[in-house]
Amino acid sequence: MSRGFAAWNSAIADAIEALGKSDFPRRIEAALRTIVDFDILMVFAYAGAAKPVCCHHNIDQQRAATVIDAYSRGPYLLDPFFGAATDPKVTGVRRLRDMAPDQFYSSEYFRQHYGLTGIRDEVGIVCRPVNWTGLVISFTRPVTAPAFGRRDLTAIREAEPLIRTLAERHWGHESPAPAPAETGKMSRNPINDSLNRMTDGILTPREIEITALILRGHSNVSISHRLGITEGTVKIHRKNIYQKLDVSSQSELFAMFIMQLSSASEPA
Repeated sequence: MSRGFAAWNSAIADAIEALGKSDFPRRIEAALRTIVDFDILMVFAYAGAAKPVCCHHNIDQQRAATVIDAYSRGPYLLDPFFGAATDPKVTGVRRLRDMAPDQFYSSEYFRQHYGLTGIRDEVGIVCRPVNWTGLVISFTRPVTAPAFGRRDLTAIREAEPLIRTLAERHWGHESPAPAPAETGKMSRNPINDSLNRMTDGILTPREIEITALILRGHSNVSISHRLGITEGTVKIHRKNIYQKLDVSSQSELFAMFIMQLSSASEPA
């Protein structure tokens, strides 16, 4: 792949020419490759907490079963990029390691998603097409490659305004709008809503809150800071949560959560 200003200009001109056409995602991917090396490229559009739509990816079918399909069935709720896409205050370039909670990399979600897919690092461009709550163009590097460095991030940030503008025009007008039932206001906390359904009143509101933070990868210390309670109190809540749900580990708690999401997404 050619690099430099001339290569970028040529590739982005091709992308502009493809606006509104089926070839646009591949053209925008080619333009990005003139400024940064990456492995996977994905474009996910989010309509509130509804199941996200994968608008484009460059992954083979076998790998996509984990990276795309399994993610879309429910774990996306725990994804820092979902949080960024559904926060109207967030736009621009976001890096996974800068958004992730303090124990995210030892969380069950990380092991089940990033660990199984061999992803080392991920950077996303958060866009706001008119038909969606948010859209993220994300690109990753595998465990066999170095993480994105300062020079990479500088190049991505310099290209971001143009990439975002083109993405918002393309996916804001050409992608089908979500069904009316999905376009209502997003729940203030969709993870908590799912946990409430899963536990059917067994857990208190505070325990639900702490369970959500555990699943997202927060340590006891992080939870205590976020909720303004002592670490000892968090430990007591955590013990009570595990006892009430009859689980003994975060992996069992995660499996229960995913089972709830899967059953909720099945047609009646």
